[in-house]
Amino acid sequence: MTRMRRVVGLLLVTTALAACSGDPDLDLTVRTAVAGGDVAVEYTLANRSGAPVVVYDGGWTDPQQPGWSRGPVEVSVRDDGVVELSQRIIHPCQTPDTSDCGGAREPTVRIRGSVLEAGASRSHSFRVPLQVEPDHPVSAQRTPISLAGREVVFCIGFTEVTDDDPPAADGLYPPDSPQTVLCGEPFQVP
Repeated sequence: MTRMRRVVGLLLVTTALAACSGDPDLDLTVRTAVAGGDVAVEYTLANRSGAPVVVYDGGWTDPQQPGWSRGPVEVSVRDDGVVELSQRIIHPCQTPDTSDCGGAREPTVRIRGSVLEAGASRSHSFRVPLQVEPDHPVSAQRTPISLAGREVVFCIGFTEVTDDDPPAADGLYPPDSPQTVLCGEPFQVP
């Protein structure tokens, strides 16, 4: 690979993906590149369905701990070694093993979500340093890893707005909220 390509970002990945059959029709276009000492991600999410969706794109807060927040982007190391950069529900209390949150208990944290109306789209961008501390799994926290040479992927979580699952008035959703996850194509960081 040439130095010029590394400076520019080495690779521009654009994917247009639709959610699985039966789920709302959303298109996710992701552009991932290396810019300076960061991995830069730009994405556009387009709602092609006839119903609004709630997109979990605002990070975490805890109404019982004023001032506490985390996110909006979380870094997770998957079992296969791929590093997921995400705006979705990933929470230790959401899994069957709740030992990371003191055993089986009701979590008080909430993820911020925003409504994406039918036919609408939105674009966002963010950067993650090449040297980063993962949020998940808990065993990887406080252990910096380098993204150089690793495969990364951006994923976003959402749920369809229905009569049984309306948007929250305060825009806050518990970690056991319904979720469909949509991911872009993996990007190999140089």
